Amino acid sequence: MSRFVADFTCSALVSFAMKLSSMALLFVASAGLSGCWGSGSTSGHVENRLIVLDHSIGGIRLDEPRGTVEKAIGHGTSRRRGVVSYFGGRLVVNYWFHEQLTTRVEDLETSWSGFHTRSGIHVGSSREELRALHVVCSARLCGRAGPGPDAPGTGFTMRHGKVAQIYLAHR
Repeated sequence: MSRFVADFTCSALVSFAMKLSSMALLFVASAGLSGCWGSGSTSGHVENRLIVLDHSIGGIRLDEPRGTVEKAIGHGTSRRRGVVSYFGGRLVVNYWFHEQLTTRVEDLETSWSGFHTRSGIHVGSSREELRALHVVCSARLCGRAGPGPDAPGTGFTMRHGKVAQIYLAHR
């Protein structure tokens, strides 16, 4: 639907609603007109802000089917084929695994400080704070992963001694 048609449709609904009784106006305003402005994942509103190490960010799990993700939080914005950002770019989901496009969540990434672990680790946390998670660190990366190939893990990209990005992936 073009922007003109969407604006016209909302304007027509507003005009029609003004002609209704006050009780009907309240109903239409709260239930009917809210859809004109939407509240999907592109708005940036994030309800679940929890990071579960090696498992999920914001309630989106590794290995979760793409269809389930889209039903829960919308279609997001494509960054490139198989890589989609949600919540205004606060969460990036990668559907690629070993150079093949899949229908499941393979990687989750965030550079937003609003997501956090139960212990409070978030983008902006210090290397010292990461010690509580028993991660292994190099100069620019800290992380942990389960045993075996392609085990899920959690990584932290460091910049100036602080977490700059958190990612969950199979590696």
